[in-house]
Amino acid sequence: MLRVALSRIRYQFGSLLLVSLAVAAAVAFIAASFTLGDAIRAAVYRETAAQAAHVAAHATPGDAPFTDATVRAVAALPGVTAVQPRADFGTITLLQSDGTVVRVPGQPILSAFVAPVDPVLSERELTAGRFPARSGELVVPKALADERGWKPGTTLQVLDTDRGRHRFTITGTVDGRVEAGVAGLLPADYSSLLGVREWSALDVTGPVTPDAVRTALGPATVVSGAEYADQLASAQLGGSITAIIDGLKLFAWVAVAVAVAVAYNAFGIVLAQRRREVALVRCVGAGRGQVFRATVLEAGVAGLVAAVAGYVAGQGLTAVATYGLTSAGLAPDSLRVTFSPVAAGVALIVGVSVSVLAAVLPAWSATRVAPVRALSDQGELIEDARVGRVRLAAGVLLLAIGSALAWYAADQRDSWTGIGGGFLVMLALLALGPVVVGPLVRIVGFPGRLAGAAGHLAAANGARNPRRTAAVTNALTIGIGLATVMLVGFASLEKTANAQLTGSYSADFTLTSVAPAPATLPTGLAAALAERSPLQTPVPVRSHDVDRITGKNATLGTSVLALGPDALRAHLPSKFTLSGDLRDFGPGRVVVTAKAAKDLGGLVAGDTVRIENTAVRVAAVVEGGYSSPFGPLTFDPSDFDRWYGSAGPTGLLIWAKSGVDAADARAAIDDAIAALPDVEVQDLAGLLADLESQINGYLTAGGLLIGMAVFIAVLGVMVTLTLSVLERRREIAVLRALGLTRGQLYTTLTLEGAIMALLAAVVGTALGIGLGIAGTLAAFGVQDDLLIALPVRMIAGVLVGAAVIGVLAALPPARRASKTAPVAALG
Repeated sequence: MLRVALSRIRYQFGSLLLVSLAVAAAVAFIAASFTLGDAIRAAVYRETAAQAAHVAAHATPGDAPFTDATVRAVAALPGVTAVQPRADFGTITLLQSDGTVVRVPGQPILSAFVAPVDPVLSERELTAGRFPARSGELVVPKALADERGWKPGTTLQVLDTDRGRHRFTITGTVDGRVEAGVAGLLPADYSSLLGVREWSALDVTGPVTPDAVRTALGPATVVSGAEYADQLASAQLGGSITAIIDGLKLFAWVAVAVAVAVAYNAFGIVLAQRRREVALVRCVGAGRGQVFRATVLEAGVAGLVAAVAGYVAGQGLTAVATYGLTSAGLAPDSLRVTFSPVAAGVALIVGVSVSVLAAVLPAWSATRVAPVRALSDQGELIEDARVGRVRLAAGVLLLAIGSALAWYAADQRDSWTGIGGGFLVMLALLALGPVVVGPLVRIVGFPGRLAGAAGHLAAANGARNPRRTAAVTNALTIGIGLATVMLVGFASLEKTANAQLTGSYSADFTLTSVAPAPATLPTGLAAALAERSPLQTPVPVRSHDVDRITGKNATLGTSVLALGPDALRAHLPSKFTLSGDLRDFGPGRVVVTAKAAKDLGGLVAGDTVRIENTAVRVAAVVEGGYSSPFGPLTFDPSDFDRWYGSAGPTGLLIWAKSGVDAADARAAIDDAIAALPDVEVQDLAGLLADLESQINGYLTAGGLLIGMAVFIAVLGVMVTLTLSVLERRREIAVLRALGLTRGQLYTTLTLEGAIMALLAAVVGTALGIGLGIAGTLAAFGVQDDLLIALPVRMIAGVLVGAAVIGVLAALPPARRASKTAPVAALG
């Protein structure tokens, strides 16, 4: 039988190649995920090793903080050549030479970092110029310099904590994100201008031992440079990097599971074509065990071929991903594709095991072929269309339990229970597929009957073998279902975030003071803005943090606002009033948002609220939450003056005039506050654009990951149709002999692929919508204001895309089938 198996492999290599396609694709994804993960880890260790290469000792404080005196004491140790202080956080305000405030994007107070006292101790790579060497010099990120047109030699002004101005010169640019620091100052300037008096760590260079530094510092933690590099690497790998790698591997394993289903179906069709051949082998004395082992051997060889091809393809995918990540600045430039023994081993194991596992049941079925079948002229396996009662009962039970768990998870906000429920529903789909596929094929395929005989044949072929059709469509159904779950989840988060930002009545722009206490806006700013033609008259507000607000048996602390009654009624439409009347708002009254009212025990108009020890009456409860531009609780300015004293506004609410573009309105505001370093701008349009960009990024990343499973499922449709064409060769020839033209046959198989894909899309979308809603509620339902959204256009695009995918997957087998001559029916 070994010779028989090897002979089959040699002469029927094309069929085995088709079977191994899906397995090779899955191996490519899993190999790429492991190779990329190892490459990222190696790059991180290279980066951290280079960062700590010149560090002899790294110290972090114990009981006593590190000060400038500590730095001087360590610098005095024999062998020490440099001591680099590190700071966790520091803020800075920059002005250009003309006095214009540097805002990123609307914030004037930005983060800063400590520039290296010795270039070898820099945490950032220098891209142009040099590092600061004396007081009054700084470096800036290359991205910010390119945006502002700065170059080495450009002068800026830095504000100290007393808002005094100091002239600085840019000496160079460094890599890194702007958000991580807009300027690097030498330790002395950093300490004096930013008011930093304590350092979070010290890096020491020179021929000095960690023990000597530890002795000088006393109760502090001191490690060597190598140990420090390991700490840096662990910190980076313990964060989002590892989560991304693990997520990539998770979706790759999903693709492997889909490949098992595709390979199982493909092996079943291949062995169905060999029924007479197996019977002849049985006639000449082969036992069932020999037939089984020979079939499994073939599967193992096919898996080995798939493993090798998949690993090579995986290296290509890793190279493409590496280029994309480094080009986008999401990975270090040192990221390189290298040989990963783990990835190679996993590829080999996955390729062989998936093929063998998928072939076990078809091989066992092949052993049941009786030798007498060799006398039959029927080459194809006529499948039993009946569905076992055990399968039906198990499917219904799994569906009931899975649905119940999903509903419970949505109600109790339990993510893990929701995942378990979704998994059981997916298992129910696999079990019930043959039960529902027949009727669904007739429904989905009904429009295809408009194509005449070709459409009727396509629908009939799909319903004739429900188990095979279900096996083909289940893989694609799972992929589309996961995609729909993702679409529903992200659409719901975007809708919720949009609602929170806009609040149905949000201001277009909010200006707040970031000056030291008392944090009030400059006098005359509101009047200056009112003169700008694109803007409506600004509405001044005052805010104050209150520690204790008491309602109905509930207490909370939050920031409250004061706003004139006329301004509130002008910008808060009465349709958003849930209880009471805004006309009742005035001294001794308060307007409460729905979220704050709920947290205070379910307040309604007429109830009493105590602000510290003062009682006020609720005039109205309005829609909104704590992000309302008018605050969760809005008071009359006279009450504020009585409680907290008279002061200027801490913020301005601004709306653009009707018909004015948001960019023009923002330009008018920027011009008015260009020289005001203590004013921060919040741009609603900008926030919404950033939110949309972030959601689209998540959708793209998630789509690429789920695309692994969908790609393999599409391969499954193509492979199954191709093998089906080979299996139905005589049937196709008979149809041609009865008058079916090549064009009609081509249309039949194309429609058959489209019907299968569309069936998977319909079932997967329905499943994904249900599980998506339940999953979103389970994962994010703790937000009382969570809104569920159905991205109808995107879901419609999935349906149309599935039909197109089915047509494309059917083109190669349809082209092959159309070449079948009618005389083949006599063979």
